[in-house]
Parts: sequence; C-alpha cells; structure tokens
Amino acid sequence: MMNFGGTVRLNKYGIFVILCIFIVYSLHLLSKKASDDRSEANKFNLRTLLSVAIKAAENGGKRVVENKDHMNVKSKGKTKEGLQDSVTNADVLSHCSMTSTIKHFFPSIKLISEEAVKHCEEETPEYDTVDFVSDDNEQFVNKDDVTVWIDPLDATHEYTEKLYQYVTTMVCVAVKGKPIIGVIHKPFEKITSWAWVGVSKSEDLDKFEEKASNDNLKVIVSRSHKGDIEKILQKKFDKKVAIISAAGAGYKALEVAKHQVDAYLHITAIKKWDVCAGNAVLNALGGKMLNKYGNELDYSNDVDVVNENGLIASLTKYKDFVGNLDL
Repeated sequence: MMNFGGTVRLNKYGIFVILCIFIVYSLHLLSKKASDDRSEANKFNLRTLLSVAIKAAENGGKRVVENKDHMNVKSKGKTKEGLQDSVTNADVLSHCSMTSTIKHFFPSIKLISEEAVKHCEEETPEYDTVDFVSDDNEQFVNKDDVTVWIDPLDATHEYTEKLYQYVTTMVCVAVKGKPIIGVIHKPFEKITSWAWVGVSKSEDLDKFEEKASNDNLKVIVSRSHKGDIEKILQKKFDKKVAIISAAGAGYKALEVAKHQVDAYLHITAIKKWDVCAGNAVLNALGGKMLNKYGNELDYSNDVDVVNENGLIASLTKYKDFVGNLDL
C-alpha cells in the first residue's frame, strides 16, 4: 500500500528551480505593468478631456464677461469683408485662462488658439478638479493623434458693439484631424452646449426636433456678406430661400444644431478655430460641415489654420448647396 501521507522533501536544486520560476513570473508581472503604464502615459482620456474642455470654455467666458467694460480695443487689421479684425483685453485674458486650464490637466497636449499670446499672467487656479459630464465608457486615444483648437472669444467685433448674444468661447478636440468633441459656451447666457461624436451630448441639444419640411429653405450667413450670398442663392435656386444674418461662427453653428435654420453658409475664407467646435457638434448630431466643394475640413495640427474654400453646415440639407456657392 502506497503512503500518500509521507513528507515531501525538496533538495537544494528543486528549491532553486522554484525560486527561479517565482522570480521570472514576478518580473513578467512587473514588466507587463510597466508596459501598461507606458501605454497609458502615451494616451489621452477623451472623457476627461471633454470635462476639461467644458471647464476651459466656461473659465474663458468668465473673463469675457468680467472685462466687457474694460476692453482696450486694438485692431489686427481688416478682414476680407472690410470689417475691423479687433482684439480686446477679454480675448487675451480668455485665451490665458482657457489654455492654462487645459495645460493644467494635459501639459503635453497640442493646442492651437486664435490668440498668439507668448506670456500669460498666472491666475489663482479655478480648476483643481473637474466634473465628469458623462457616465459613458471612457475612451483613450494616442496623444500624437490629438489637437485641441480654441477660440477664446468668437464675435469680437460684436462684443465691442455690445451685441453679446453672438459671443461664444469654444473648444474643439480633433483626433487624426477629425473633430470629435465640440464645446460652445455662451458666457452672457451661461449656457454650455457640447457634443462627443458617437457618445453623448448636452441636454440642451436634445430639446430640439427636426421641423416639418417645406419648399422654402432658411439659411444663416455672416452679417458682413449677406448681399453676396443673396445674389448666389437667387441665381442658383428656384425655390425661395430666407436669409438670416448673424455674427459668430459658434452662434450660427448652434442655430443649425437647434433646427432654427436649414444651413449655415459662408463663401469666403474662415479660420478653423472659428468652426471646429461647431463641426464636432453637427457631426455628433448626424449633420455635416463641409467646404463649398463638399470636402471635409482637416483639423490636424500641421495644416493651414485657414479654410479658403467657404463653408456649408447643415444637419440634412448640405447636398443642396455643394457646388452651388460660386458666383
């Protein structure tokens, strides 16, 4: 009869083998953890980035409101439409607040802003923590694929005229050149609209339903070139087109997002920080923002900041205008 209760004895060689196996396994676990840590260090969490983008837009908005009576307006020249391209204290202070907020959480992120401010005065931090705005799954993307575009004060000219309804601060997150997250904050109304393509959007963007279709189109255009658009639409379209003039690319994009107009049209050059956030919002809602020839805009960090070929932004009617905006 076999003795199963006997004592198991290990010689020195057996102990050495077991010890080696333990060390190798431990090193494997440590190596895997280090590899995971390195992989994590090379990625950005889009959920966190959305929350920070909202905080940045709202922080910038505070500076815009605080400085409405202390503008110190300067001119950067004239736009192609002949308007003064103004810059104010609020533009600069909003830029500093927004960039410092984003860089506080993401120091290595690639960031492109309308304002080229070399040195910002340090602020008392208002952003030690951020609220996570979405309970949806986290998404991680490679750091090298991410570019953030900010507009610290959209509709500066109207801001100096106290037409505050058009004023916004905006943040856009592009991944591999495509706008994925858009934040548009209206500082004087304290309303923040945001959308994350394929994941979530702010509650205010859920309130609007598509209006019943009719034969007439309603488009929104810049105050500066309503006449040129009117000539083009009269020439190219048989049906009646109602034209609304407004300021601020962010404001106009939201009018499209909220089904107040069928399309936002722009026939001249426009800067990408003006439209990136609106582009992301419309993409998230199933719409599109294209140049007038039907091509998507590229928001990679190494591209020209100017879109020279006009703009068509719409939830459903963009095909009506592609190729039809040349005089």
